[in-house]
Amino acid sequence: MNSIFLRAKHWQLFIPLIAIPFVTFLVFGFAFAMILLGHNRNPRGPEEVVWIFYFFPLIFALCGFIQFAWFWNVITKLNALVPTRRGKFPMGRIKLFFFIPIIYFCVFPFFIAFAVKTTAISDPSANQMLQLGLLGILVFILHFFSIFCILHTIYFAAKTIRSAELKINARFSSFVGYFFLIWIFPVGIWFIQPRINALLDKANRSSSSTSEELLD
Repeated sequence: MNSIFLRAKHWQLFIPLIAIPFVTFLVFGFAFAMILLGHNRNPRGPEEVVWIFYFFPLIFALCGFIQFAWFWNVITKLNALVPTRRGKFPMGRIKLFFFIPIIYFCVFPFFIAFAVKTTAISDPSANQMLQLGLLGILVFILHFFSIFCILHTIYFAAKTIRSAELKINARFSSFVGYFFLIWIFPVGIWFIQPRINALLDKANRSSSSTSEELLD
């Protein structure tokens, strides 16, 4: 079971997910203030600092990639440790709901750009405002559905971990703690990841023992 996200230690996930973005925001915030104020001179225009904001989507994309890649590896890889006779997970629905928020977050910036462009017009037409309103309703629905999909993914990530530990199709009452730990991922990863590491070590030892028995 070769997965860098499952083999990683808790601190190795925490650093790129939380520590690096936090330090980066501090650095860019300080740079923003220094450029804008110009070392006690008259404030400069926003055109001189707008380049800083181009880095923010990259930071959010990095954090989102790490977290969703972790979800994907937990659900698809650890699922192999759950005995099939104990019940199968609806992998088709799980994968569909996994990708819906990703697609939504990729499309959302285009809606923001359209909204800004439309509202920036001094006298937008009624047709443009209608389009903006309909898109707003659609985005509102997709936003809350994406939240549901993320909670659905968290649910099955927690269920997969606990089911792999117990070797059964775990009930929600047995993994509710895992659910909330994954929900508060920056904190929960310190408690969840060691359990995943232990599962992988146990699986690797079992695989090695089986291979030695076959050789004998």
